[in-house]
Amino acid sequence: MRTAALVLALAAIARAGDPELTDELYPQYRDHIRPKPSEEGWRSVGWRTSYWAAVQEGNRKGLPILLWTMNGHPLACT
Repeated sequence: MRTAALVLALAAIARAGDPELTDELYPQYRDHIRPKPSEEGWRSVGWRTSYWAAVQEGNRKGLPILLWTMNGHPLACT
């Protein structure tokens, strides 16, 4: 039953086309795409930019470290 309702809702949205962004709709879109507080837990992590400093601190406090590396431009502009 829910699947049918979802399919009908998606079909109605697809038929209606993309709504135009207006001054009245802007706050709704903005609030919908902004991260919720529950999605921003990573901001409270004490990130370190130096691997060796993180290793030393982890050893001193008896805590593990996470090494996060990537290859390429941080904004995927490669």
